[in-house]
Formats: sequence, structure tokens, C-alpha cells
Amino acid sequence: MRVDNTRTSGRARSRRGLALLIASGAALGSLLLGTVPAQANGTTKEVSADGQSITFATSDSSRNVSGGVTFVVNADGNWSITGTAHNSNLLVRTFHWTCDLTWDAAKVTHVTAKKAAPGKTTRTISSAAYDPDVQGDFVAIADHGRADCDIVIG
Repeated sequence: MRVDNTRTSGRARSRRGLALLIASGAALGSLLLGTVPAQANGTTKEVSADGQSITFATSDSSRNVSGGVTFVVNADGNWSITGTAHNSNLLVRTFHWTCDLTWDAAKVTHVTAKKAAPGKTTRTISSAAYDPDVQGDFVAIADHGRADCDIVIG
């Protein structure tokens, strides 16, 4: 027989232990599954010498996947996104890039397709298309447009 000098019953100790186990599991689960906010850097903006294209460039990281991206918009309305991602994890991570372009009261969002990056590797992805809003307001975008590009994991 065990000597008990804690002055609590076995049933109370069991409930306390169970509550501690549940709290520990919840904390560990949120740590493992919780999302870490993306760490975006400042975006540079460069208008070409002929004024026909604008290049936005930045880097970003999220959940141990990091990389750089270049977002180009052209006066003819064509745009392109080219981004890389280095996966520091051991497991495969799927990623894509999303870029929000804002000017005046307008906002357009363009994204790349998703791509898998195996553990400890770097992958490059790109997308391009035509956007009539970019063509119609290119002068305003060149003057005071801004882009925010983020890496999205999952």
C-alpha cells in the first residue's frame, strides 16, 4: 500500500492529472499546427526607363519557407509574377505567391499556381496573364501604385 501524505483523494489526483494532460496536449497541438505570421520585407518599385513597365520586388517568409518574388506590370496590360521558395523543413511544403496591386481606390490581386517544394530544396514558379484594369490605369499605377506580395504556404 502506498503512503499518501498529500491529503487529496485518488479521484481528485486523477482529475487534476487528466486536466494537466489535456492542457499540455492543447498547448503542444497549437504549437505544432499554429500558423506563424508571414514576415514580409519592404517592396521596391522601379519604373523602366521607357516608362512601359513597372517592376515590384520583395521577399517573404512563412512557416520556414522563404523566398523572393518579382511582380512586373506592363503598359499593354500584361503582368507576370516570378518567385522562388526555399523550404527549410524536412517535409514537402506547397506554396504559391499572391500579389495585391493597389492604386487610387482600385485593387487587383494576381496569384501563381501552387507548387510543391520538397524538404531542403528551392523551387521557382511563375505566372503571367493580361489584365485590362492594369492597361487602363497604367499611368496612375506608375505614378502612385503599390504592390504587396506574399508567399502562401498550403
